[in-house]
Amino acid sequence: MDSCLRPYIIRSEFYVVYCIGHITLDWGLITSLVERWRPKTHTFQLHVGEKTITLQDVAVILGLRTHGLPITGTCDIDWSLLCYELSGVTPPTFEIRGSAISTR
Repeated sequence: MDSCLRPYIIRSEFYVVYCIGHITLDWGLITSLVERWRPKTHTFQLHVGEKTITLQDVAVILGLRTHGLPITGTCDIDWSLLCYELSGVTPPTFEIRGSAISTR
C-alpha cells in the first residue's frame, strides 16, 4: 500500500480488511458451500438446517463497524481527472461509464 493512502484507510476503519492480506482458499469447502447454496432463500442448506451469512457475521469476522450513518450521496467527480491524479494516465472517455472504467 502506498504510504499516502494508509492514513485514509486507517481513518475509514478498513485497515483491518487490508491487514487480512492473502487468504489461502479451501477449494473443497467452497465447492461444498456452493453445492448447498439455495438462491431462492439466500441460505446454505446444511445437515443442521438452513444457515445464512449475516451482516453481523461479516462485521465480527472482519472487525468492521456496522453502526452509525451509512455513507451515501451523489458523486460529482471528474473521473478522467481523478484517473490522471492517481495514475498519471487519462483513459479515453469512451472507456469511462459512470464510475467504472473498462480495463480491456
